[in-house]
Amino acid sequence: MLKARKLLFLRDAVLFTFTAFGGPQAHLAIMLKDFVRKRGYISESELLELNAFTQVLPGPSSTQTLIGIAYKVGGVPLALITFLIWVIPSAAAMCFIAIAYSSLGQKERFDHILLYVQPIAVGIVGYAAFTLARSILKTRTAMWLAIGAVIVTLILKNAFVFPILILLGGIISSAMETTVEESQLRVQLFAGINRNKMIYFLGILLVFAALGAVINQTSPFSLPIRLLENFYRNGIIIFGGGQVLVPLMFTEFVEMKNYLSSAQFLTGYAFSRYCLVLRSHLHPL
Repeated sequence: MLKARKLLFLRDAVLFTFTAFGGPQAHLAIMLKDFVRKRGYISESELLELNAFTQVLPGPSSTQTLIGIAYKVGGVPLALITFLIWVIPSAAAMCFIAIAYSSLGQKERFDHILLYVQPIAVGIVGYAAFTLARSILKTRTAMWLAIGAVIVTLILKNAFVFPILILLGGIISSAMETTVEESQLRVQLFAGINRNKMIYFLGILLVFAALGAVINQTSPFSLPIRLLENFYRNGIIIFGGGQVLVPLMFTEFVEMKNYLSSAQFLTGYAFSRYCLVLRSHLHPL
């Protein structure tokens, strides 16, 4: 019976993967309908608590919520399988588009399409910034921090500016707006953190950052290691949906490291929003 329940969940996960268009809010509504009310894998309160917990974690909330449900149904093995089901289709589709654009002689056809796709990407980013600002900037402190962050990032076009601003913004807002009750709650939460796991978590980042620095850039292993470190670092410092990651990725990969042009970046982002499986994380070309 338990095995049949896991197989049923995997079938539902596949169906969800190929039909879950939209952002995290749309994904949550589908999970509520299919995984809670239809199948009863978890209760509504558990789903909402799980989704709320993912909001304080870096990375895509939809992915984390789905994996959390899978973990509750079948433990770590089912969670890992569900993660692969959720990620592989969109990654494969974006890789196919990138290969077709650069290696299969389809560049001229794509260039004609891109005349219409790139403005869509700019519009998506602009609308995302507007809606995110409306939902988050509720206090005067938050508004001034946002304005200051925009000015600083426009002047200092450097990828390292983003984590520094996030850290400073958190310190300032916490010092000015945190109540005594919230401070006590945070102390309790941090007291329960496993320090060994945190060291392991950050150690991975430091190891790959060191490898990327010492390996000769002419080596075929250099770029994959540096990319792994880049995306791992970006994933652990960014909170929110994929739109939050766009300016950081653009500054680092386009303006600083010149891995791709601005047109290619915007094209990849636009295609990721209209790909077979629309995700809250990004797959630039």
